[in-house]
Amino acid sequence: MKTVQVDFNSKNMISTFTSDQFYDSWDIFIRELLQNAYDACYARQALEWSWGTEFLELEQAEKVASVRRGYQPKIVISYSSSNGMFFVEDNGIGINEEDLLLYVSRVGSCYYTSDSYKNQRLKYEPISQFGIGLCSCFRVSRAILIESRKDKSINTAWNVMDRQSLEPIAAKWFNGADDIEYIASNRKLVGTRVTLALLPRFAMNMSMSAIVNAVKKYMICQPIPIDIYFDKKKVSLFQPKIASSPSAYIVGITTLQVDTDLLEGYITLYNSRHKEMVEPSEIFQQGFRIAKNADEIGLKPEWIRHMAFRLNIKKRFLNLKITRDGIAYDDNFKQLREIMGQLILSYYQNNYMGLGQYLNDGRSNVLSEFESEMNIVAKALFVSVYLKGQQLELNIETIINGFLGQAIKIAFISQGLFDYYRRQYPAEFKAFLNKYNLIVFEKNREFFMQFLAPYVKGQRYEISSLPGITYIDVSADLHMKKSVSPYRKGYQAYPAKQVDDLIFCFVSNEQSGPFRIILNQNHRNVQLLEKCRDDARVNNFREVVIENIKQRIMNSKKHWDKIIDFGGSFVDEWKQEIPMTVQAIWCLENDFADSLNAFIKQKFSWQDMVELGLEGLVFHRDDFINWWYMPRNK
Repeated sequence: MKTVQVDFNSKNMISTFTSDQFYDSWDIFIRELLQNAYDACYARQALEWSWGTEFLELEQAEKVASVRRGYQPKIVISYSSSNGMFFVEDNGIGINEEDLLLYVSRVGSCYYTSDSYKNQRLKYEPISQFGIGLCSCFRVSRAILIESRKDKSINTAWNVMDRQSLEPIAAKWFNGADDIEYIASNRKLVGTRVTLALLPRFAMNMSMSAIVNAVKKYMICQPIPIDIYFDKKKVSLFQPKIASSPSAYIVGITTLQVDTDLLEGYITLYNSRHKEMVEPSEIFQQGFRIAKNADEIGLKPEWIRHMAFRLNIKKRFLNLKITRDGIAYDDNFKQLREIMGQLILSYYQNNYMGLGQYLNDGRSNVLSEFESEMNIVAKALFVSVYLKGQQLELNIETIINGFLGQAIKIAFISQGLFDYYRRQYPAEFKAFLNKYNLIVFEKNREFFMQFLAPYVKGQRYEISSLPGITYIDVSADLHMKKSVSPYRKGYQAYPAKQVDDLIFCFVSNEQSGPFRIILNQNHRNVQLLEKCRDDARVNNFREVVIENIKQRIMNSKKHWDKIIDFGGSFVDEWKQEIPMTVQAIWCLENDFADSLNAFIKQKFSWQDMVELGLEGLVFHRDDFINWWYMPRNK
């Protein structure tokens, strides 16, 4: 058997890591240098605490550490606009020649993941893990200078057999060079200073505000003081704790302060009145931002309407992309999503009704994969129903549990249409009530439909011969309790099969879009038009027909002799309090089908019809609901 060694081209690898395609922002090098500085300071702080206390009990160790002169970490960022020199300096653990050879000069090698660091047994989990942070500096500079001195605390009793050199070093690298040159230096201060000679295209972006904004963008707070110098100007940043939400005291906005073993920060819930105030969400890990567009990564529970969060994961928990600006969607991510849902539900565990104002309206998918969340949300959501001769508001849990063990029929109808039905057709209305075990009105109807999904056996639109009466008919089998979670991506909000009657379209009374013209997918003309959805002329024809029907419903007192291919709009006489199906009564003239056919001939030539397969596109009076037509003249 022959073998060949896999060889990674180092030059290609480095050019990839230093390219504009690898990092999504030019100032990412500031984040990388700050991460290194924080790691160095916290590692030294941990060493200072542990030095001489290795064999003591925790309580004794804390007493010993408390009488020492405390180590005060600090970081300095400086930029000179005259020569384009940028540097970050810390008074942390420092590096020596061995670190330079084994880690700094090797892309992908990291001191903080090495045995040398692990042998220290420190009470600090480093931020750095990939060993490519310096590549971001190669990207923006024509030269890099590293000056450092290792702190004596590195030689503790834990690794006394591996005592490290404390001799200071200075190393330099020039853009395009294959080697890093280094020499012994006379640096007196413990810590590291990294100086970059920025390339002109990056130097032109530098300003005091650019540096300050980069620090605040990438860090949730600054627990170690950072002094920033831009020429002769100075700004000091020191924020030990995460800032509170600016919306915390506004009525209708609830802020949940979070401080657990894993998370710190806040979650903010907004009701519909304050949706314009929703802040961008941010997620950080070990103090540094790890998601650029946190609103889009899937941490917001599906059942919450408007939410923002600014959270820091205290330890290394989520698995990150190598660029540290993206998250792996693995079991840890799923666990974090579950934790965030539980934080919200725990806050409202004694006041489920208070949660109601922040819940989604059910127009989009709101089911969660976490059963515990769904059980509590089902208690918080109240639905307006008609049950056993009474109009009530019951939570979803009560409704589902109340019908367990039964097969039932449910009617979903608007409140206005229900009242109209009762007044106008009392005999038929009584038969309607006898047919259904439960009547469901608008309030949280879509949400309830999702919770009902596991039990639904049949779902259809019911279009009555009684003028104006349409509703959704549902058959449900609740013989046993079922989980809603498997239906979170596959429930039917509306009937998949529109209607049995072969009508072209009808208007709904639904909560989401009460003036919704629904095309019947079973109708021959709808099927013909569907086949040509990619043709602009066909789409335009469809929209013109729907708009003409809408305008006839709103302006039913006017007589229209033809279809109007208009670009403007008519006076809107639609009355919100009148159900749309009732407004649709007598909305069409007797010659409406004829005017549609005339419009087809005007819109399409016979050759167009043949090419598009629309030869059978002809409308008849029976293609529309009979009570939409004006009464025939005697």
